[in-house]
Amino acid sequence: MLFDIHNHCQYSCDSRMKLEEALAMARSLGLGIAVTEHWDYDYPTNPTAFIFDLKDYARRFAALRAREVHPFLFGLEIGMQPHIADENDAVAASQPFDVVLGAMHCIGRRDLYEPSCYEGRTRKEIIAEFLREAAECVAKHDNFDSFAHVDYMCRYWPYKGEEAQLYYEDEPDLFDMLLKTLIANDKPMEINTRRLDDEEARRALLGIYKRYRALGGRYCTLGSDAHYKEHIGRRLDIALALAKEAGLTPVYFKKRKMQVMELE
Repeated sequence: MLFDIHNHCQYSCDSRMKLEEALAMARSLGLGIAVTEHWDYDYPTNPTAFIFDLKDYARRFAALRAREVHPFLFGLEIGMQPHIADENDAVAASQPFDVVLGAMHCIGRRDLYEPSCYEGRTRKEIIAEFLREAAECVAKHDNFDSFAHVDYMCRYWPYKGEEAQLYYEDEPDLFDMLLKTLIANDKPMEINTRRLDDEEARRALLGIYKRYRALGGRYCTLGSDAHYKEHIGRRLDIALALAKEAGLTPVYFKKRKMQVMELE
């Protein structure tokens, strides 16, 4: 079965989807699904925006799953920053999650979503800062399963035209540092489908995934990053094609154990 393991419901403050809606949509599409609510300690622009009652989330999810035979996985997306690695690892261990995504939403204690994050810095400086801090976070965080959306900042940074994408060739040595750190820590990379409607984004990402494979990486996860029920499963066909071209095997996680997707 094909699994979409990056989705957000009502416990994520930026989502417009309920747990019940996510499950119903996944069932109708014949997809396995994980809900991975946002968790970001010390978020620069609003420290409590992405903090919620984990126990209530666990109870509500368990009650819904108890009545369900369709694959429905309990997850979390943790926003990594170097200074909160211990706190994040404790949160990941606090509930019986199936999958925990590690994500970079901030660099230098600045929010990658905000225009001010990029002010007074060149594109090259931003990329170098991102790759160094991402590698540091991966090395410090022991308790996550897959590295989410390497191209997250491309959604929000101010660069246009040829500079709108993130390319391996931008900083090969720093990219290798990040990719080798992921591989050394047995972390798959996510193929996030959010930007896969853009042909140049696909080309740029493929270069990164191919380099990850060349360095010894073997696995990837697939995630739509849906915040609306209509987005669940979007562009997973394109993600599968990218995985095949890069030579990566799609996987998901259940009870924090890697499972290879059984695809026809």
